[in-house]
Amino acid sequence: MRLLRFAAATAAASALALLAPTTVTAAPVVTESAAAFVDDDKDELSDDQIRGLWTSARLKEALRNPAEPPAARPGRTRSAGSVAPPQDLIASAPAQGFSESTLPTRASTTAEPPAAVSVSQETPASPTDRVVGKFFLPDGTPSHCSAASISSANENTVWTAGHCVHLGDGSGDAGWMKHFLYVPGSRNGSEPLGSWTGAHRFAPTAWTQDGDRDEADMAAIVLNSHPSHGTLLDAVGVTFGYLFAENATDYAQAATIGYPMQGYQRADLDGTRQMYCMGGTTDASPLNPFDDRIKLDCDMGQGASGGPYAVQAGPNDPRIVGTGSHYEMDRDTMQRVSDDLFSSEHGSHAAALINTANGV
Repeated sequence: MRLLRFAAATAAASALALLAPTTVTAAPVVTESAAAFVDDDKDELSDDQIRGLWTSARLKEALRNPAEPPAARPGRTRSAGSVAPPQDLIASAPAQGFSESTLPTRASTTAEPPAAVSVSQETPASPTDRVVGKFFLPDGTPSHCSAASISSANENTVWTAGHCVHLGDGSGDAGWMKHFLYVPGSRNGSEPLGSWTGAHRFAPTAWTQDGDRDEADMAAIVLNSHPSHGTLLDAVGVTFGYLFAENATDYAQAATIGYPMQGYQRADLDGTRQMYCMGGTTDASPLNPFDDRIKLDCDMGQGASGGPYAVQAGPNDPRIVGTGSHYEMDRDTMQRVSDDLFSSEHGSHAAALINTANGV
């Protein structure tokens, strides 16, 4: 089963690489069928009003409160309003602005691939440390996640986890979190490139209505333009591309990047440092055809939610294939039981999501 699934993932990735546009002018076509599987909401506050909410005291409080990962959902039944998109729906776009291969790696002195990094390390200075940032949520108790710039028609979109954007409990508009602040490349509380506020938010209906962490714990945020820096791409200069297709779970070398405040068997994380893990990803449940979550060995925990899983699709072309979602907990002690870190499958739900966000 694992060999068959690996072959399917390799074929899907190869097909997507052929479909990827060679310039950033070719944006995915937004179709009604894609938008039908995505919920969206627009912030009622202006850029200035949202910035006014983020006092230094509120930012400090948010840093103390990483977002909670979603719990397992009993059963796999869907509500009437969250039918899955067609499985042949795919989406692909290249990275923008990279002039060198910059996913962080541990150096290797042989021809073998770099050694896996499951104990997270601080991300070295490079274009990659600008493309990932801290994502602040002010609703209720202020908290934080991680997010990453993603190639988009508007050049102003970030990708994160669904649980960082909506409660995933079927509460509709009441479940949306609002008034986001995104800080690319944040280190030790700094804003080296400025900060952007959230304007539009999008998440799969399978998340907003059913809390489906296996297939749909993902979200896209279209930002307001910065009053002096313009779009996110104007200021940061780089974005990750993306590869979204069904059954694409097994990648020989992937990196996940985020701002963990907690970690498996770690006591030295505080949510202010951008960290990474790297290694091969696998299908979380190779014998279960209904569970195509992506698994990577990584000790990062709360605070890293929403951080990208990225692979090199080609020279200077790192692309998002997943996002940090959850890990396994002991039901009795509620303690994490391993360094396995999971992403929802980034297939047709992710394709519908990015295609819809590209319409803004």
